[in-house]
Amino acid sequence: MSDEGFTVIPSHEQRDAFGQPIRQNSNPRQEHGHQHEYWHDEAHRQDHDDLHHDMQKANLEEHRRGSQSSNHPSTPPALQKGASHESDDLAHFRATEQAIIQQQHSQERRASDASGNEHFVNGGNSNSHEEPTARKHNIQTLEQMAFESNYPVPYRSRLTEPFEPGQTLIVKGKTGEDSVRFTINLHSTQADFSGHDVPLHVSVRFDEGKIVCNTFSKGEWGKEERKSNPWKKGDDIDIRIRAHDSKFQIFCDQKELKEYEHRVPLSSISHFSIDGDVLISHIHWGGKYYPVPYESGLANEGLAPGKTLVIYGMPEKKSKRFHINLLKKNGDIALHFNPRFDEKAVVRNSLVANEWGNEEREGKIPFEKATGFDLEIKNEEYAFQILVNGERFASYAHRLEPHEINGLQIGGDVEITGIQIH
Repeated sequence: MSDEGFTVIPSHEQRDAFGQPIRQNSNPRQEHGHQHEYWHDEAHRQDHDDLHHDMQKANLEEHRRGSQSSNHPSTPPALQKGASHESDDLAHFRATEQAIIQQQHSQERRASDASGNEHFVNGGNSNSHEEPTARKHNIQTLEQMAFESNYPVPYRSRLTEPFEPGQTLIVKGKTGEDSVRFTINLHSTQADFSGHDVPLHVSVRFDEGKIVCNTFSKGEWGKEERKSNPWKKGDDIDIRIRAHDSKFQIFCDQKELKEYEHRVPLSSISHFSIDGDVLISHIHWGGKYYPVPYESGLANEGLAPGKTLVIYGMPEKKSKRFHINLLKKNGDIALHFNPRFDEKAVVRNSLVANEWGNEEREGKIPFEKATGFDLEIKNEEYAFQILVNGERFASYAHRLEPHEINGLQIGGDVEITGIQIH
């Protein structure tokens, strides 16, 4: 496959947390070590409901034919030297991919969505589809779920920049009661399996109860590294791959599954792909290494009403407490957000004219040590709305005027992997 079949759409947000414009060009990275966030929409998305429906049906029909027969498609020549598990996975997905490509080329192409909308949270239902014929049982199958996602699988994307140490790839989705396997792959040169290196292949296998990691390099697969699969069929999934100089960290549902040492250079990664029995609702790539304590100004209008601050992080294994402060220009703290493991509470407060107000402590602590979190703080006209891992945690009524919040401080026993304002 050539790169012509891949589309990378940069964020439609105008500026990042540091007030730097997110430019829609071939090299959108900002200078001076600022944070970089990349959001990926569907690869080569079609704005045609019937085509999307046919693509999903072709994928699922191909999977059922493969699972009902003991004869897998013949292994492509480049994979013949590999372990049988990888050959089975990738030959099956390659055949599925070809079936979907044929579906794409057999119908009239429509212009892609001119609105440039980004589906980075909950891809959403497409109400214009007709309901598929239900399978004759009560469990929820992938075919019945196919209209909950706007990301077609197989999914292909070209990274706009090299995958650098400190950055994280996040993939969220849902499996069906009939899911067998799915894979996430980081590729060199092209997002295919025609012989180019695959620096990281993560295969989630419900049929074996394992997650298998491997590398395809110089025409052959290496030695598998296996861990128990923490998911069951039908579960929501959250996989995160964080790059470091010498290894990847792989997280499942925000908990570290394993470390995987690089077998080919990290700098060789240019594409990624998703294949198999999964529906994708969210893809995010970004972040860097952040020092803690961390302090930064928020440029221009800062965290103005209507904007949301998103912080990706993880409390340390022996964490006692950490804090996040949102500051006004005069040094007042509009919101002091302070999870305290030693007190099993999350304290919210404000500092006005060097005096602390009354603490708010309601609610159980939603954080765990050594477990990642996604924290969202939405500045609304009358209050901050605080969400942790997509769930509402608290509302904090403004004690100061909600405009001109221009500073961010983070301190304590926490690792920060990403910060973004949108």
